[in-house]
Amino acid sequence: KKMDQILLGGRGQQKRLYAVDEKIYGTEEGAKLQQEAQQKAMTKAKRKKKKKKKENKESDGEGSRGELGKSNLEDMQQISTVKQSVAAVAVVGVLAAGASIFLGGNRSQ
Repeated sequence: KKMDQILLGGRGQQKRLYAVDEKIYGTEEGAKLQQEAQQKAMTKAKRKKKKKKKENKESDGEGSRGELGKSNLEDMQQISTVKQSVAAVAVVGVLAAGASIFLGGNRSQ
């Protein structure tokens, strides 16, 4: 019965996929081993991520010039669209201000 509780380990009806060493379960030594395993897994994941990032940089430098050019072209198109929008708003604002000055020159006090 105790082994069933250990295997369930606070996860409801789901059982563990690996055996639990009862000698170190719930002890400081067990906690230390668990922490070391987590740190090892984190460093492994960091190395993997760093390696993947390095591979992506290398592939960007060599073979994907077309994709890089496409993204730059899209960025330039977005920038030009934004510039056109800002210019259009400015022109409309100037026209509105001019019209209000010419048509409604007298202000009511």
